[in-house]
Amino acid sequence: MMDAHEGSASAGATYRHAGQVLLACAGVLALAACASSGGGASKFDVDAFLRAPDSALQEVVGNPAFLSATRVPANECAVMLQSASTGVLEDLPPSSNARGASWLLHPTDKPGQVWLVVSEAGGERTCHGPLPADAMKTLADRARG
Repeated sequence: MMDAHEGSASAGATYRHAGQVLLACAGVLALAACASSGGGASKFDVDAFLRAPDSALQEVVGNPAFLSATRVPANECAVMLQSASTGVLEDLPPSSNARGASWLLHPTDKPGQVWLVVSEAGGERTCHGPLPADAMKTLADRARG
């Protein structure tokens, strides 16, 4: 036979076990939500970075997160750079980082946008954009002094 004291202890253990299972399920759901939203990684805010009052062109050209967030596939970059009708390349002031030269590509059909072209260490050129032309002009002017 079971007395009343044993029954309540057993019920308490059952409730504790149910609570632990509930917490475990909540944890699994939270992890699943993170995985479905890109692993919880934050998206790089390109516009805020470019328009920040303390941003400098050399920071932009040397920032791996910015370059990764704005990089276009190599084949698209090659097409842009090989086409004579794409636009005009503007030389940017030299940067003190390990990268090579960089340019702004001003597309002929989109005056409000530019593409940043960066020469990598191995001679490869990467394209980044489209970027707001006014923000990039401000950074380029600031770098020229």
